[in-house]
Amino acid sequence: MKNNKNAVLHVWMLPLLFVLACFTLCYLTGSLDYRSITDERSQRDFNAALGMPLIIGYLWLALRILHRRSGKRIADFLVQTNQLSQYRQHMKTLEKKLIRHVILAATLSIAITLVYLISEDLLAFNQPFSVLLLNVIAVPFWFFLFLFLIQSASFTHYLYKRLVLTNIHQHFCYCKPICDLGVSNVIFSLFMLLLIPVFWIGKSVPLIDGLILSATTAFMIVLLFLPVFKTVFLMRRHRNQSIQQIEGQLASLIMNGKDNPGAFSGEKLYKLNQQLEALRQHRCWPKDGPVNTKVFIMSTGLPCCFLVLMWWLI
Repeated sequence: MKNNKNAVLHVWMLPLLFVLACFTLCYLTGSLDYRSITDERSQRDFNAALGMPLIIGYLWLALRILHRRSGKRIADFLVQTNQLSQYRQHMKTLEKKLIRHVILAATLSIAITLVYLISEDLLAFNQPFSVLLLNVIAVPFWFFLFLFLIQSASFTHYLYKRLVLTNIHQHFCYCKPICDLGVSNVIFSLFMLLLIPVFWIGKSVPLIDGLILSATTAFMIVLLFLPVFKTVFLMRRHRNQSIQQIEGQLASLIMNGKDNPGAFSGEKLYKLNQQLEALRQHRCWPKDGPVNTKVFIMSTGLPCCFLVLMWWLI
């Protein structure tokens, strides 16, 4: 119990401290003080001071949970398929991918921040300290956003390519946890998108922002769900093939028993029936009903809420 508490504390500590530090600094510099909101620019700064630290903390926490879950899923899968000796190799490959993704995310975050500062004429150092602080926070905001999207897609595709495709023929029953991980990534991504409207507090919602959010939602769902759909399709195909093979063996065993009663094996017939029943009850689709309902509501709710909001404003 103590080890579990320490593990949870280790996962939550750094993101939580970072968010609290950002909130404190933004409040001290005035950007997070609602009493200082006097115009559209101060409202935008307030929304940025509130939204960026929240999303950074959430994405940082989601990445740490994603890494822990992915490592556990890989270990469990390799234990079930008697391939635990490959665990270290998988971890080294994923570590190398993480380094490349960190470099790519850092490059993109700095580039996008510079482009935004130049376009908004905020690159000068004679800006108020509150604006300079928000400019600094924008770098980790874009960094964690890109890193989370890249890592989520990369993990799911890696597990599908390296574990599912190479083991689906012999161990399709053990591939369901890989689908569960893909669904978890979708849920994390959709919860992150639910934080985006924080940037619209006290402002009219730009049409382009809503269109970008809806397009991003659709793209992320397709990107993250595609390996899940492929895995489920393969699992169902191999499950049906196995059911047909066992039914054929049962029919052959029964026919042989009729022709040669002395060779009839009740024990073998019982085992085949058990295998057949287990295959028929095996669920290929990941997670339970409430989780799937949550994914459906969030994935369809974001675009629908935006359309309703735009209709009400217009």
